[in-house]
Amino acid sequence: MDISVFEVIGPVMVGPSSSGTAGMARLGWAAGRFLDGPVKAINLSFHPRIQDYAGLRSHIALIGGVLGIREYDPELKNALEIAKARGIRLTASKLKPPLPDALVVTISMEQETGVVRRVSGISVGGGSISITGIDDFEVDLISTERYLFVWSDSDISEELPKMMPEGTTVRKDCKNGKYLFYMGVPMKMDEAVGETIKNLPGVTKVLFTEPFLGFGYQPYQPLFRTFEDLMRLSEETGKTVPELAIEYEMARSGRSRQEIWEEMKRSLEYMRESVNTGLTQELHTLFGFGTGQDGKKMMKALAEGRTLSGSTMSRAFAKALATMEMDCSMNRIVAAPTGGSAGIVPGCILTIQEDKGCSDEELVNSLFVAAAAGVCMYYHNANFSGMRGGCQGEIGVSSAIAAAALAYLGGGDTKTICHAMALSMKNLLGLICDRIGGSSEIPCIRRNCVGVANAFAGCDMALAGIDSYVSPDEVITALCNTQKLLPAALRGGYGGLGCTVEAKLAREIEDKINRELSLPVMNDHL
Repeated sequence: MDISVFEVIGPVMVGPSSSGTAGMARLGWAAGRFLDGPVKAINLSFHPRIQDYAGLRSHIALIGGVLGIREYDPELKNALEIAKARGIRLTASKLKPPLPDALVVTISMEQETGVVRRVSGISVGGGSISITGIDDFEVDLISTERYLFVWSDSDISEELPKMMPEGTTVRKDCKNGKYLFYMGVPMKMDEAVGETIKNLPGVTKVLFTEPFLGFGYQPYQPLFRTFEDLMRLSEETGKTVPELAIEYEMARSGRSRQEIWEEMKRSLEYMRESVNTGLTQELHTLFGFGTGQDGKKMMKALAEGRTLSGSTMSRAFAKALATMEMDCSMNRIVAAPTGGSAGIVPGCILTIQEDKGCSDEELVNSLFVAAAAGVCMYYHNANFSGMRGGCQGEIGVSSAIAAAALAYLGGGDTKTICHAMALSMKNLLGLICDRIGGSSEIPCIRRNCVGVANAFAGCDMALAGIDSYVSPDEVITALCNTQKLLPAALRGGYGGLGCTVEAKLAREIEDKINRELSLPVMNDHL
């Protein structure tokens, strides 16, 4: 298991969805690394359950990724036009069950030479990805590693290890007498060895790939896996949670303290950009279910004295709404950890900066606190995808990590931070994913405000000295249990709000838009 702090506070992405858009852009970008030359046709094969892929612009993200456009580049929204201008034929098809996951996709890319490259992968939540297939071969790749791939007509299992650095694990798959060998290799490994490998009998292709995700990776033992670890380490070393989070990332990535700090600082700047743009510019959400005006309406109501929850809460609500409206109009935001809950963390911490005069340095530290909380959740096997574990894994998790960040800004020690997380997370166990159709507009935009309010509740209780009766780690055990027990109808199905008259009407609108935006159907793969 491996997770970067930038998979909790991140990715920086073009909306609307971390799983359905950012993750798909990353899958497309990874697939594009296996091309030998210009592409003339792309076919995208989706799970039968995900035939509303156009709603989250998954097809645009995948195609943009293949073309080399990253998930954070605003140019991503123009990927279809760019592909068509290059004369690339674009189609879609359905994968045949059994399938490992609803967010599995196969990208088939026909090159101008007629050679077809095929890459399969899963968007696993929060923008993270897993590559599971290359051409007809099964693989299991760590997206933060550099790899060497060798295609061969003969088994060279004995020869390859002798040519690799000591300790390299060479893995292979065989299909119809053809072999694919792959191995994680050092970032600074000389590619000249590839030329030597090409001379082995049967070798048809050799390829080095850089990490699909740029967080860095090296073999490591996680500095902490649990909230108990965090509290113990903090007591033993006297280090704060931000310090421990940075040391964790340094150990797993091999990157310097300064590099890691600067990246988190950029995330804060992107959060602020999203809020400021969302509160000042006209926005139009992709399906029109959201108004694009909610953040501005909240600020206007506060100015006119029409809100009851106080200035702090109303401004935090406004920032969360503005961020989500940016997300749902396919603008750049920072998932934290998901696109559907991206407004909660910035809504909370940027408002406290206004009230308490916190420095940007303190806010960056608070983001490392939130990230550390998310890392601990990950090692408990918590899921950050609404379709896999319900909205408790999106709004619930974001609210809990925001509570931890707020507790840090409020001067709380490590125990207080962990209990702020637990008190907030407990309140939203069982929260279902009942989005209307395939978009993140209803109820996701406005549900972020519940996450904001809950984060402040958990934080203030913890700062008052109120502890969670159930320990922080056991609260996450409870989250995982609830996620496993939640039926599919309440994980992105037609339960909850999805059963309403308004949902039926919205789906009709969405279906019409999906038909207009969907790619031509291809019955067979390339």
